[in-house]
Amino acid sequence: MINSKSNFQSVRLLGLDPGYDRVGWAIGDIDKHTVKVIDFGCILTDKKANLISRYQQIDQEISELIDKLKPQQVAMESLFYQHNQTTAMHVSEARGVMISSCFRHQLAFFEYTPLQIKLSVTGYGRANKDQVDKMVRLQLKLPSIKIIDDAMDALAILITHQATYSS
Repeated sequence: MINSKSNFQSVRLLGLDPGYDRVGWAIGDIDKHTVKVIDFGCILTDKKANLISRYQQIDQEISELIDKLKPQQVAMESLFYQHNQTTAMHVSEARGVMISSCFRHQLAFFEYTPLQIKLSVTGYGRANKDQVDKMVRLQLKLPSIKIIDDAMDALAILITHQATYSS
């Protein structure tokens, strides 16, 4: 784990945007000045499969990402739900599966609230998805290709982690 901001060194980070239908992920090399995106994408689970099968798929695919791309740390968005308790419960359970998978691989764990992510990426805590998308693309110099929202959120987590620990 990072002991202090002044000791921040280059690290490979796995950013995760939790869900059970879709899990956004991004891997990047982060140092005091830059975020270099290695890869990003989205784990899509089968809506017709039972929840346990979907959780198993998430665990397996997270483990495969970790084995293939070798991150040392993981940063994840914390949950914030107001309305649908059933969805919140399923996402919470999927989030637990993801955390467990990362712990099995001995990754240091960090989490950020949606407010922290929006503030880090746009400077405004109530930024909308389009504003976050635009700023992530600018900061990471991403092409104007279609990127699923969940993957974009995972990329924003990379920026947030770098901004938090490099200053």
